[in-house]
Amino acid sequence: MKKIFILLLVISILIIPAVSAKSGHMKLLAVQETESGIEGGIADLYLEVKPGSGRVFLETFPLSKTDTQMSTRFAKSIACDALDRDCDDVDFFYTIMADSPIIAGPSAGSSIAVLTVAVLEGLKLDESLATTGTINSGGLIGPVGGLKAKVEAAKKIRLKKVLIPSGEIIARVGNATVDLQNLSEALDIEIMEVSTLSEAVRQFTGKELAQKYKKIDISEYYADTMKLLAKGLCDRSNRLRAEALKLNYPANVTAIKENAKNFTAKGREAFERQAFYSSASYCFGANIEYSTLILISKNLTKEELLDNISSVKIGISDLRSKVDAAEKKTITDLESYMVVKERLAEAEESAGQALDMLNKTNRTERVARVLAYASERLNSAHSWATFMGKGGKEINIDRDVLKKSCQSKISEADERMQYVELYFPGTLAHVKDEVDKASEELSKGNYEICLSTASKAKADVDMVLSVFGVDSEQYENIAGRKLEIVKNNIAEQASKGVFPILSYSYYEYANSLKDTDIFSALIYSEYALELSDLDIYFKESNGKRINFGIDRRLVSVFLAGVLIGVIASFFVRGSAARKSKRKPSRR
Repeated sequence: MKKIFILLLVISILIIPAVSAKSGHMKLLAVQETESGIEGGIADLYLEVKPGSGRVFLETFPLSKTDTQMSTRFAKSIACDALDRDCDDVDFFYTIMADSPIIAGPSAGSSIAVLTVAVLEGLKLDESLATTGTINSGGLIGPVGGLKAKVEAAKKIRLKKVLIPSGEIIARVGNATVDLQNLSEALDIEIMEVSTLSEAVRQFTGKELAQKYKKIDISEYYADTMKLLAKGLCDRSNRLRAEALKLNYPANVTAIKENAKNFTAKGREAFERQAFYSSASYCFGANIEYSTLILISKNLTKEELLDNISSVKIGISDLRSKVDAAEKKTITDLESYMVVKERLAEAEESAGQALDMLNKTNRTERVARVLAYASERLNSAHSWATFMGKGGKEINIDRDVLKKSCQSKISEADERMQYVELYFPGTLAHVKDEVDKASEELSKGNYEICLSTASKAKADVDMVLSVFGVDSEQYENIAGRKLEIVKNNIAEQASKGVFPILSYSYYEYANSLKDTDIFSALIYSEYALELSDLDIYFKESNGKRINFGIDRRLVSVFLAGVLIGVIASFFVRGSAARKSKRKPSRR
């Protein structure tokens, strides 16, 4: 009986995982290199998900390049984010099969993301469609090459519609351009532009990914506190300006004066339109210029500069002790703590640089600039500290969860950095420095700062990926679409009682920059996107786990087998017992 039970247990272990899986398939548009040049190619993309630990596996036949493997991981991550799912309990098995070597790489991103969403949600895909495009942060679908060849390949296998990245209807073929709308009519195949993963999923499945929010309900405590913060920094600008005007400064500081004047004007204008974070940022810039001007004009001695540096360091130490002792109960507390500690670290680094410069040079004007930055960074840290304890939905900020989220964010940033390095070696040294800083904070147990630093490093790489292969004329459109995604994310968080103060601040600042400094607008929109849902690390399970349905027919067969086995075991035991009674005993 014991042997039979063990046998049945082994069978159950083998059968249950086999039926606890979900799978899907779609056609993948690609290109292939031939003797006559680049031609369109078709591959089959398969996905199976099983209970696991968040691992991603990829098999390709024939073998593909490393960039396909990395883009597969990105696409999976973005699909899980779009569904607001924790995918750490699922393993993903992707397979790409083609008749001949193809070039997939980043252009497979949107297809992989769509298939991942469909399988996780149990949605039926319309297999008369295909899509091509990179997949980027926020679910944005980015440009790819070889569109004419891909559309022609889609027609050969009788697909009805091809989804292409928005803005790519005029495609480049070599040195010429092709209007794909004309190709659509000539081949009798529909070509549609899509800009987001949500739009692509709707075309394939008829389902919307998530609720769309019309506006952001700005938290009252955020608006009041940020208004006071901006007013404080801008009032300081006025005081520093008045002090500077009383001093006799040298003639070679004209540029500093003009910068201060321009920043002050922008700060005032932003305050009037109630863009308080933007106002605070501009006034902070003005304060650095005015403080530099004052320090230069006073012509301080080395000893006096040393006293100033010492004063800044003492102020940093005092505020650090204060915020470390403060209790963090809400996302607002956590974000405030992160931004204060970040600014204190920057102030400390600048104070240290000023001290080193003072010991190595007599040119005090250079020391003045660095010292002014340290002083004003400390002052802005004091301003941000006023957000702590202001309000918001209380959460359980668990140290172990913080550590895990920090490690995960470092891994994401590092992986994306390696991906960009495949194409542009040595271009992301500053991101590597940030990843190294995050790792250092992790080793020290400063998990909040690690998470903040790694998140920004990841955002910096995502910004590069967002404009990868895009004409500069499209940058404004990308920024606009990304800000719409951020707006919806913030509005969703606000509806849950969690107002992401950092994300909204960066969102507002990006909006103020997009007409004058598109690169900075793209960077801040990425920061806003990356920090728009910090509560994901601390919220309780929302029940959004993958529902692995077990085939009832197989379960019935299995249970019937178990029942037959049990009955058979009783007959066997009974027969053995009867034989034992008939057998003569030995004396």
